Amino acid sequence: MLLQRIFVMLWILGLPAAAHAHSDASMFGGTMAAADHHDHPEAASRYPASVMFDPRQLVDVTIKINARITQLNNLYVGKRVARGEVLGEMESAELETIQGTYLGLYTNMEAVREFSMTGNEKLIDARMGLSWRGMSEEDIKLLEVHGEPVKRIRIMSPEAGYIYNMNVVKNQILNTGGQVGQYTATGTTILTVARPAAMQIEASLPVAVAGRLKPGQPATMYVVDARRGEIAIPFVVQRVFAFVNPLNQRQSVRLKPAGNLPGGMDLPPGLQVSVSVEGDDHAH
Repeated sequence: MLLQRIFVMLWILGLPAAAHAHSDASMFGGTMAAADHHDHPEAASRYPASVMFDPRQLVDVTIKINARITQLNNLYVGKRVARGEVLGEMESAELETIQGTYLGLYTNMEAVREFSMTGNEKLIDARMGLSWRGMSEEDIKLLEVHGEPVKRIRIMSPEAGYIYNMNVVKNQILNTGGQVGQYTATGTTILTVARPAAMQIEASLPVAVAGRLKPGQPATMYVVDARRGEIAIPFVVQRVFAFVNPLNQRQSVRLKPAGNLPGGMDLPPGLQVSVSVEGDDHAH
């Protein structure tokens, strides 16, 4: 019985030490949590922005003759293309007739020169007419070498960049309109190629943030892709506009891509995205 009383007294006396030890453990836990937060600062603030395109950097691929699209080579909005890349093929009875006229002049050039001092000029003009109507230099050379009209005319990209939009499908018939003199007055734009510098982002930033930015400063655009989730794309500051919106104290900042955009992304004008700028970890 005496031993039991001694044991109970020792156990009671030990309670404060246990409680004190528990209190110390809580304080160390708090200190470690604070250190962990300090080592991982908040992500940079994001600001609203919208996609825009410089119309001066957009190049239309226009068919200027009645034709049928016979082939499209896996084209889609956002696809990167090289200058001179074959985008598809077309065929045109009208263009075959014009090719025949050119061949008649080309194969009888010696005879034409004998009675006309402008024979060379006529040949050059006829060649330019074929090119204007969509024939590449390679197709014109095939015409001259084989001596018969080229039935499948290749449609080539006039610039390096990415496909901005498409207005045509395979087997579509194109009616380009009436004739004015030697050339057609109108044409059908089948797609548009955007040069790499075409895409821009216009963001609305607080004055305190915009005032610290310089052209060339790194930034990031965040866009949600249906297949890949959110994607972060490197951009750089292109221009900081001087005007300050008096209602919300924000300035417009224009950004441009720092490199090639990811392939296969549809980034139409007006698309709402978000951006962050380097060195803005604690801005609000």
